[in-house]
Amino acid sequence: MIRVLLIALCAAAAHADCSVDKTQDGQLVKLPGDAAVYLVLDGCRRHVPNPPTFNSLFKTWDCIQETTLSGLICTCDAVTNGAILVKTASSPAVYLLSNLKKRHIANPATFNAFCFDWPKIQTMNELTLSFIPTGSAIKI
Repeated sequence: MIRVLLIALCAAAAHADCSVDKTQDGQLVKLPGDAAVYLVLDGCRRHVPNPPTFNSLFKTWDCIQETTLSGLICTCDAVTNGAILVKTASSPAVYLLSNLKKRHIANPATFNAFCFDWPKIQTMNELTLSFIPTGSAIKI
C-alpha cells in the first residue's frame, strides 16, 4: 500500500510543473536543441517516436514549432511507432490509429490544424477497422 502511494506521489510530483492545455492541441513542438518532436493532443505532449512515423502522418517538418513553452505541457503516452491515418472505402471518416485505438478526426478543419497529410490516408477493410477499439474523437 505504501509503495503504491509513493508511486502516485512521485507521478504527481513529476507533473507539478506542467499543465494540460487543450488550447495547444494540434501543434507539433520541440524544445530548442532537442531533436524530439511532440504532437500536442488532449492537452498533452505525445512524443512522435521516429521520422518514419512522423512522415506517415504529417505534411512537412516545417509544421514543427520550436519553443521553450512546450516543456511546460505535460507529457502523456507517445504516439505509437508506425501510427497511421486510415479510412474505409465506403466512408469519408478518417481515423488516427495509435496506441491500439482508432480515433476519429472530427472534421477537415481539425485534420488540417493538426498538419495531417491527406495523401497519407490509407484505406482499410471495414471489418478490420471495426475490430479496433475506438478512442475519443480528435476535435479542435
